[in-house]
Amino acid sequence: MDQTELAEKQKCLVRRYFEVWRQFRRLPDRQSGFVDLENNMNKGSGMLLCGLLVEAKASRVITADVKDPNFYTAIFDNDDSAAPDMTTEELQQARRYIIHGEGTAPVRWWWAKPPVPAQKLCVVPDTDDEPPLNPPLTA
Repeated sequence: MDQTELAEKQKCLVRRYFEVWRQFRRLPDRQSGFVDLENNMNKGSGMLLCGLLVEAKASRVITADVKDPNFYTAIFDNDDSAAPDMTTEELQQARRYIIHGEGTAPVRWWWAKPPVPAQKLCVVPDTDDEPPLNPPLTA
């Protein structure tokens, strides 16, 4: 393997970083998808078009994120204040997923299923002798 070529394990870390970044940051200047990322990573170490600096021989394959240094700091330098739009729990889960490949990527509940399923509501009269005044409503 060439010294600048990224190993599959390193590419997986870059993919996980990019995946979580896309879910939580959504900055307009990084619209390219995973296809462009794959093409960039196949070229080896260097600056990827998405703004990530990757180095195959470095202790951390991602050595900088020039387009979103705050997200990089939050993930790799354990600085929760660098990403105030993410909760502590989301950041901890993101770090485990990105750095160690453990668990799953964090997902904001409003991008997944709603926390409470839709329920039918029914107006109940004050006495047991009368039928409901209104038909069931859906939430």
